[in-house]
Amino acid sequence: MTLLEIRDLTVGVVTKDAEDADRELVRELSFDLDEGRTLCVVGESGSGKTVTALSIIRLLEFVAPVRTRGEIAIDGVDVTKLPSDAMRAYRGPRIGMIFQEALDSLNPGRRVGGQLVEAYREPGSLPGQAARRGSPLHRTAEAKARQLLTEVGLTDTDRVLRLYPHQMSGGMQQRVMIALALMADPDLLIADEPTTALDVTTQAEILTLFDRVRRDHGTACVFITHDMGVAAQVADRIAVMYRGRLVETGSRDDVLTRPRHPYTRALLSCVPQLGVSRRDGFPTISATRLAAAMAGETTEAVETRTLKPSPRKDHEGATLSIAGVSKVYGRKGRFGRASSEVRAVRDVSLDIPPGEFFGLVGESGSGKTTLGRLVTALEPPESGTITFGPHTVTASGLDGGERAFRRRVQLIFQDPQSSLDPRHTAARIIAEPLKELTGLRGAELDRRVADLIDEVGLPRDTAGKLPSQLSGGQRQRVSIARAIAAEPELIVADEPTSALDVSVQGQVLNLLLDLRRTRTLSLLFITHNLSLVLSVADRVGVMYRGELIEVGDPDAVRLTPRHDYTRRLLAANPDLPALPHTGSTRP
Repeated sequence: MTLLEIRDLTVGVVTKDAEDADRELVRELSFDLDEGRTLCVVGESGSGKTVTALSIIRLLEFVAPVRTRGEIAIDGVDVTKLPSDAMRAYRGPRIGMIFQEALDSLNPGRRVGGQLVEAYREPGSLPGQAARRGSPLHRTAEAKARQLLTEVGLTDTDRVLRLYPHQMSGGMQQRVMIALALMADPDLLIADEPTTALDVTTQAEILTLFDRVRRDHGTACVFITHDMGVAAQVADRIAVMYRGRLVETGSRDDVLTRPRHPYTRALLSCVPQLGVSRRDGFPTISATRLAAAMAGETTEAVETRTLKPSPRKDHEGATLSIAGVSKVYGRKGRFGRASSEVRAVRDVSLDIPPGEFFGLVGESGSGKTTLGRLVTALEPPESGTITFGPHTVTASGLDGGERAFRRRVQLIFQDPQSSLDPRHTAARIIAEPLKELTGLRGAELDRRVADLIDEVGLPRDTAGKLPSQLSGGQRQRVSIARAIAAEPELIVADEPTSALDVSVQGQVLNLLLDLRRTRTLSLLFITHNLSLVLSVADRVGVMYRGELIEVGDPDAVRLTPRHDYTRRLLAANPDLPALPHTGSTRP
């Protein structure tokens, strides 16, 4: 039986320029969802996925002035026509929401128990009534909270109910979010990118849990994602959106193995897959080719890059040598004594020769980022040595001159939104390391900044824009331009593509591969995307609980993993079936 019907939905944001001129974010969208089924809505950033989700639960109107045309019907009731009070009664008992960032969505000042109890609803009760401590409704709500926490795999319910959100891991936070959304037994769940920031093993656990709990409760779900591997795992049906329009919908198997629309085929072609090498470059979606394909002038919308040839036959430069490095974080108790300690990195040894692309994978908390910070001398190791050319990093600090070291070793942070100064233009951000490390000034500095903007493939007018005026991919290119400005020999890239769409991810990887070939540049690439790193790296290292447990070439790690944890990572990795239209083969 059909639960959700969307007919000719158009959502426009009222612009400041003209009161009755709307900027349409979703155009003439129509689809159905049956009870107990999951529809995955996929597409790149800006395609209208989240706008659609927020329109169903009518939260978008709290963010921006919008005009909505068309129909969104739950059991035949058009929620777009409901007054605010009536719609408020629909949120919770009829529609639940799981947001993308659990930590941002949970109240940081309230314990988990209070937030779960507050979300409980019985027929005829008002929102928040169950929060009155000591009432029969409160006791019923607390029992429901314990039941749901157990269902989502958090068995120590007494402890969890007392925790604040920041005291939980990312996986625990997302489990609490699922329980929170189910507290009022909704008929429809909307999940907006609920596993984007999670590593593959935690993501696999959450997706399996989510699907089991949803089926146990008989809940229908609209699942928003840009990860086609995730869609392959959880969807009954898939809807593909592009620039606010629905371009294809069908069963999971039809869309993944027999895609009809050029954009769907292009998306699937850009997904990194186990056993498919991308060391010569990633395919990306070309807007020009896509427009031609949609007009029937060509068949494919992807653009395959030919990477620039290296001007040098043999790589010169220094070898990064990591010898017996450990890092311990102590938690201080009373009188300054350490009450507990976390061994983030344990006796890691590794050599990365000049020009190598080394991929480092592992789940959250495995020590990947800590090792990257040690290599870049942002923190000293507890023991061991890190050597790069004349520079040595030990427990006593950096030896060999910090200014010279910063010229040779640079870091690309995971989130360009938070690592770029929001008050500075792209040109000023890129110019900063040039001024500090090379002493360039005036016209020579301006020319160098312009050259860097060109080199990373950004439009010239990017120079005068603030980070907030750039897309995620453009911000990451600015970060890369800043990192290569002083011509380093080693770049540590910490999850630089984790939040990017698959096509933008390909553009960023192609840029890094180009730079590595045209410069004397080594890369330590940190990621939790196993398919990505196995398709592009020269060698791969796997970290687990602070230890480097396995190192080898990608095919060896994929086909003959030596460690049980590596095998678990491979098993948890969301992968697509072999797709004949990609032209890829797997050994």
